[in-house]
Amino acid sequence: MINLSREEFTELYPDLEYDFFNNPMPEDISSREFEETYLRSKLWRLNNIYTIIDKYGEEVTFVMNKAQHIVYARSRVHPRVIILKSRQQGISTFWLVSYEDDALFAANFTIGLMAQGLDEASTLLERAKFIWDKLSPDIKEFLGIKLIADNSKKFAFSNGSNIFIRVSFRSATLQRMHISEFGKIANANPKRATETKTGTLQALAVGNTGVIESTAEGRNMFKNMWDNSVLALESGQMTSKDFYPVFLSWLDDPDCVQPVLQAVDAKAQTYFDELEEATRRKLTQEQRNFWVVQYRELGGEVHQEYPGTPEEAFLASRDGSYYSRLFNQLVVRRGRVVDNLYDPNLSTDIYFDLGVDDYMVMIYVQWYRGEYRIVKEYWNNGYSIGHYLALAKDIEIRDIILPHDAKQRVSATSGEGRAKNTWDITREWIRENKLNWHVRVLAKSSIADGIEAVRRIIPNMYVDTSCVYTMDCLNNYSKEWDDKLMVWKKTPLHNEYSHGADTLRQIAMGVRESEESNNTSRAIPMRKSNRGGYAL
Repeated sequence: MINLSREEFTELYPDLEYDFFNNPMPEDISSREFEETYLRSKLWRLNNIYTIIDKYGEEVTFVMNKAQHIVYARSRVHPRVIILKSRQQGISTFWLVSYEDDALFAANFTIGLMAQGLDEASTLLERAKFIWDKLSPDIKEFLGIKLIADNSKKFAFSNGSNIFIRVSFRSATLQRMHISEFGKIANANPKRATETKTGTLQALAVGNTGVIESTAEGRNMFKNMWDNSVLALESGQMTSKDFYPVFLSWLDDPDCVQPVLQAVDAKAQTYFDELEEATRRKLTQEQRNFWVVQYRELGGEVHQEYPGTPEEAFLASRDGSYYSRLFNQLVVRRGRVVDNLYDPNLSTDIYFDLGVDDYMVMIYVQWYRGEYRIVKEYWNNGYSIGHYLALAKDIEIRDIILPHDAKQRVSATSGEGRAKNTWDITREWIRENKLNWHVRVLAKSSIADGIEAVRRIIPNMYVDTSCVYTMDCLNNYSKEWDDKLMVWKKTPLHNEYSHGADTLRQIAMGVRESEESNNTSRAIPMRKSNRGGYAL
């Protein structure tokens, strides 16, 4: 039997007959009819002939749940699929069963299962062996197939098909591929994630089934791949090389219910209201109970482990992050991440962070009726500041704002041997290019003051969709974690998000300085804005 209603089945499998899969097989069926009618159907095999250990530790016949049907149906239409999911939907189990079925019923298949680590790879091997051991001897005899290799490197059958379970693939050509928990891999080992993209994915022959699945795990390479897949789909540019995005919400999981009535506080009620509005679905009382219980156990991580929408999965705040919760609630959920935010009728300020090893970040900001609009970004290293300034020559710039150490940081030497700092070089470059830009250097302030200043401007912030790095910094800039004491430290973690976060602090402190000196409107007259009203 199929765990789907007739309507659900028809929607997922419009080319298949619902009654065939849901009516009992005749008791007096002949061997030939069984082989030609039932055993030749992969969907029937996937729900009738394989045995697994379920989540309760029981040996059961594998029968697909709704989430597994969703991903399998999509793979029949578009073989490459990327799956963003909530926990415990059985997706890894499904692909293990499905690919082992392919190995048994198709000769000379090379199948790659990429595990998160060696322990996970060992577990997969054990599960694959269990499925084989429990397969009916009659089916093995009918197929004329034997297991000829069972070791830590591969699982091989006498028909020439092989299942390789590894932590990386490069040299082989694969007919099937599954990458499990890629978000966790990308977080723990970015180099290995890059190797996966440049090696493992390239080993999959075009037109063959390939699956990448994971919980969100923050903003990383999995997030980038998901975004690219969504963009390809929504822009109508999906090709056979692209991965089709499939999101599996906790709302679609029938196990995500709790019969014991739970008290719903204001925070939970706000979440339920926002989720119902975003999904246009009404939560049951049992679903509300489930979420309250999970939140009690997981805290803020519940959004990552049990997301209701893709946005919730990736923008889930972490306890150690400085801005993620505010940015999610006050910018993203209010629809303030906007396409084509730059307004040529408004003047622009550019804020710089002068990082170590010549790493620089510049963020373009426009101001309109109390809004802080982040309209453009650029970052690079190995170039002088003139390289960055030249990028803005065609834009009407009001202020160039440099950090407090711009007058101390030596960047070059003049012909007379006099050291020149970033402040000197910036003003000299502006004069040489005959630009009417004003250069300002911020006063020195503490990191803590800067962080609070950023939090203060987030409620009035808008961000252009192109400013991906800036949004990454707003979501991922966080405190350091003390592994020994198992607590968050008071100091920020220095990583790839630090430079952008420093630039955001320059913006916030620049706003505060302007407000304190009552100087926010001094640079340009009011200009008509094509967004309506007048710009200051």
